[in-house]
Amino acid sequence: MKYYPVFFDLREKVCLVVGGGAVSERKVQRLLECGASVRVVSKSLSAGLQCLLDQKQIQCPAVRYSPNCLDGVFLVVCATDDKAMNEQVMRDCRSRGIPVNVVDDPELCDFILPSIVEQGDLTIAVSTGGKSPALAKCLREELECRYGPEYREMVDIMGELRKRIVARGRPTEENRTLFEAVVYSDILELLRRGDLEGVRVRVRELTGEDLEIKAT
Repeated sequence: MKYYPVFFDLREKVCLVVGGGAVSERKVQRLLECGASVRVVSKSLSAGLQCLLDQKQIQCPAVRYSPNCLDGVFLVVCATDDKAMNEQVMRDCRSRGIPVNVVDDPELCDFILPSIVEQGDLTIAVSTGGKSPALAKCLREELECRYGPEYREMVDIMGELRKRIVARGRPTEENRTLFEAVVYSDILELLRRGDLEGVRVRVRELTGEDLEIKAT
C-alpha cells in the first residue's frame, strides 16, 4: 500500500480517541499538542488521562463506544485490544467518511502515524508504510542527531523573511532566488556556533533585511 503524506491542521477540530490506556494517552497528548479538541471514550482511564479530564483538557462523553460518538468528529484514533470493537469503529468511520487510525493494525487504518522529529516548526516525518515501526524509530533517532536546534532558529528566520520579502511585491522567481541564497549560505553554521550577530549581518547582506536574531 502506498500512503499519501499529509499534515492536518487540527486546531479546534474534534478528534475522538477510543480506548483509555497508556497508548491512548500518548495519542491524546499528541493531539492536544496540535491544538485538537479531544474526546475519549473508555470505561476506564489511565492516570494521565484522568488528570487531563480533571483539568478539563479533554472530554469523556461516554464510557462505551457507539456510532453516536462520531457525531461532529473530524478524525478518530482507536487504541483498544478488542479486535471486534476496532473493526466496528473502522466500519462506522468509513461509512461516514471519517479518517480512522487503528493502532497496530494497518489493515484497518485510513492513515498511519509516522515517527516524528521536531525542531520548533520544522517537522520531519518518517514512515515505513506500517511495515517496521522499529526501523522508523531508528531513522528518527538518526535524524534527531542530524537536525539540531539551529534548524528551529533557521525556520523562524525564514518565516520572518518570507513575510517581509513577499510584502515587497516582487516577482516570485526573484523571491525564490533570495530564499535559496539564505538557505544555502553559511547561516546554519553560524547558528550552530551561536554567532547571532554574524547571522544578522549575513541576512542583511543577502536580502537587505535587518532582522533581530534571538536565541531560542
